[in-house]
Amino acid sequence: MYFLQKAPLLRYIYLQHNVNVSLLHIEHCSLTGVPKTIRNVPNLLRLAIKSCRIRHLDLNDFVPLLSLYSVDLTNNRIVTITELLPASDIVLPINRLYLANNSLTQLNVRALGALSDLHCLVLEGNRIEEVNPPIALPKLEELSLRNNRIKQLNCTGWHLPALRYLFCSGNRLSTAPIEWQSMWRIEVLDLSFNLLHSFRMDDIYLTQLHALNLAGNQLTSVTTPQMHFRVPLARLWLAQNRLPVLDISRWDMPNLWELDVAHNRLTELGDVFVRFPNLAPMMILRNNQWSCEWLARVHPTDLRRKNYGCLSTNETCPAGKLTVADGCWICCW
Repeated sequence: MYFLQKAPLLRYIYLQHNVNVSLLHIEHCSLTGVPKTIRNVPNLLRLAIKSCRIRHLDLNDFVPLLSLYSVDLTNNRIVTITELLPASDIVLPINRLYLANNSLTQLNVRALGALSDLHCLVLEGNRIEEVNPPIALPKLEELSLRNNRIKQLNCTGWHLPALRYLFCSGNRLSTAPIEWQSMWRIEVLDLSFNLLHSFRMDDIYLTQLHALNLAGNQLTSVTTPQMHFRVPLARLWLAQNRLPVLDISRWDMPNLWELDVAHNRLTELGDVFVRFPNLAPMMILRNNQWSCEWLARVHPTDLRRKNYGCLSTNETCPAGKLTVADGCWICCW
C-alpha cells in the first residue's frame, strides 16, 4: 500500500515496478493527471487520487491494470473523459468509479463503454446539464447524479437492466425522469430537492421500488389514477412541499413503515392511522394545519398508538388542540 497526503507542490510521481502494491492513495497534491508510471504496479486493486488538479480522465491509462477494481478521483477538476482507442476491444475490470465534485458539464456515457463490469458510478457535485444517451452499462447497480444542473432526464435510451439505486437529488428537474420505470428492478429513487410540481404514483407500479424520496420539491399534487394501487413501497418522503391534499384512499402498501409529509399544507390524511399496518414511529406529520374535525374522527386508541411525538406539541396551540394523553396534545385548526 502507498499513501501520499498533503504535498501541495507535488506535480510528478514516479512509481517503480512493484507487484505487491494493491492500494495507491494520493491526496492534496498538484497532480494534473494519473501518473503514467502507474503501469509499474500491475496488481493494483484500488486507486484513489483525491483533492488534486486532474483535469482529464483518460481511460487508456488503466489498460495495463488487469485487476483494478476501484477508482476514486473525487475533488479534482475533471472536465473530460477520454474513451479507449477506437480499435480497442478491451473491457476494463473497474467495478466502482467515483468522480464526485469535479467540473464535468456533459456526460457522454459512450466514453464509459469499456466499463461493462461497472457496478457503481458516482457523478455527484459536478456541473452536468445533460446526460446523452445511449447508456449501456449492463451491470450498473448504483448511479448517483446528485447536485448537478440537470433540467430533464430522459431514460428512454438507457440499458441499465441491473440498476437498483438512482440518486438525482439537488438538480433542476421539473418532471420525473422520462421512462425511469422501464428499469423495473430499481429499489431506491431519490428525486428530492428538485422543482417537481406533480408526481404520478402509478409510475412505480410493476417496479420493485422500496424507497421514494420526493422531499423538498414544489409538489402540489400526487395522483393515483388506479383504483387499487398495491406496491411494495416501504419508505415515502414527501416533506417540504406544497401539498394541500393527499388522497391515500387507493393506496395498498402493506410494507410501508416510513411516511414523512411534514411541512406541507395538509389539513387531513384520510385513514392514515389504520391503513398501513407497519407504519408506527416513522409517521412524520408535523408542521401541517390539521383539521380538528378530522382528528376527532380518529379513534383515540389509534391516535395514541401512532403518536410517538410526531404530531404532539407542548407549546401553546394557536387555534384548537386535541388531547392525546396527560400533558400531551395535538394542535389543530
